[in-house]
Amino acid sequence: MSYGKDDPVAEVACAPQSREGEPGREDEPGRALAFGAPARAPRKTEEEDDDMELPPLDTDPNAGDDDADDGSFDDALPELRDDGGDPLDDANAQDLDVGLDVDEDADAGSGDDAEEGVDVGSLDEDLATLDSEESALDEDRDESAFGDDDAADLELDATQDDGGAEGTGENAENDVDESALPELDESANDEADDEALADELLEEAARGKLPPWAPSRFVVLEGAGAPVPCTAVTVCGGRVLAAGDVVLVVDEGAHAARQTGLDTPSTAVVATDEVTVVASARGGLLVSRDGCASATPVAGFRSGKSSVELAATPGRIWILHEGSLWSMTGREGTPVLAREGGVRAIKAAGGTLVVLATRPEGAAIERLRGDDEAWQRAPLEGAAAELAVGDPRSSLAVAAAGRRVAIVSPRGLLLSNDGAHSFESVDLHDVIGACFAGDEEDAPLYALMVPPGNATSYVVRVGEDGDVSRVAELRGPDGTDLGEASIAWDGSREVVWIASRLGLVALGPARPH
Repeated sequence: MSYGKDDPVAEVACAPQSREGEPGREDEPGRALAFGAPARAPRKTEEEDDDMELPPLDTDPNAGDDDADDGSFDDALPELRDDGGDPLDDANAQDLDVGLDVDEDADAGSGDDAEEGVDVGSLDEDLATLDSEESALDEDRDESAFGDDDAADLELDATQDDGGAEGTGENAENDVDESALPELDESANDEADDEALADELLEEAARGKLPPWAPSRFVVLEGAGAPVPCTAVTVCGGRVLAAGDVVLVVDEGAHAARQTGLDTPSTAVVATDEVTVVASARGGLLVSRDGCASATPVAGFRSGKSSVELAATPGRIWILHEGSLWSMTGREGTPVLAREGGVRAIKAAGGTLVVLATRPEGAAIERLRGDDEAWQRAPLEGAAAELAVGDPRSSLAVAAAGRRVAIVSPRGLLLSNDGAHSFESVDLHDVIGACFAGDEEDAPLYALMVPPGNATSYVVRVGEDGDVSRVAELRGPDGTDLGEASIAWDGSREVVWIASRLGLVALGPARPH
């Protein structure tokens, strides 16, 4: 619908108060239009004789010209209801005060543009349809002749530049300046780097993964041991021996350690009923026949820079040095070569020596149960073989004459209850030592867990059913870690001894007061 200047409705809605320069007409204040205010019907001109005469707006029919001339609308508006209704109810919109005063904005509609209405036209006017409009193509062109080849001509050539609107026709790799990229960290020894990376990833995976606490815990027993740095500990009957800056001994029935006459720095110590053998930090062997009051070098043993591991069975001392196994018997005995090369770790349980060995045919757990008995060999497979061969830090924990064996490594812990014929993996890492709490078949296993970069170390209990729980923790002052450490079970006192940089300490159940 369009409104022109000859339309009476347009004249009412758009005409100004007065038309300057129009003859025969003067300003008429009554022609002002406002909502709810009375207004006079528009005058008819000669051009409007044939138009429909519109009734006045819906206002008070009794209102006179004076009411419209004074510009006040308060009297014309209906009174608001005071019936306690909802003030937000706009059901009767005519009761709302719109607050609009047309008189104040009357000048805004003056001008020639306001005098004429705006013709918006029909909504569907000038809209082209396929049925009514001619085709943009040539009328003489056959539509069937327009094929795929013609459509391809409309596309841009891949070599043309479209300003990035449709992407580029070149490979994105051509825009990469390889000289500006950082160089990859390459190593001359890829195999060594792979092993280092594997260890690092394993440490990151195990970091922060700790077993839950056991319902009952061990505590550090006051007055036991000594605050002297140590590296190894062993239990022989009722005596406890520790090697470190000096050799310490806890006598049978005592708890406090005392310093012996062997003040030579040492890395390992072992004893029988007759002798005590100490491995010095320089790789030599010292033997004491007077209860560690004095010691002499072991004759016939070639010292070296590599570490020495010691074990003892009744009447015999076993020595592991540079992959070879030696044995020494009697008070005046000299070392005798028992196995040359291929030995990785040794541990004694009662009268049985258990050996972790690597041979050309593969890794195995070997046992020697007496002087005149042959070696018994149990081949290792799977994870046990990989751990035995791949980690030089592997050690052993044994019990029940070798029927129970644990392969201990910072990379994992494997446990066997059938003489090393099969192993089960224990979900523990960063273990540097372990011991069985007795020689029984159901004795629990205590492992010393030292997470890397953590000043706190833990003693973890592995039960017969494989459940794992923490029973104690060790925390050094000022972030001091344990360093090289060892753990041993003392059946006579029912405690666990730990030798470390923090000294020789005993852990066990809290004593009743």
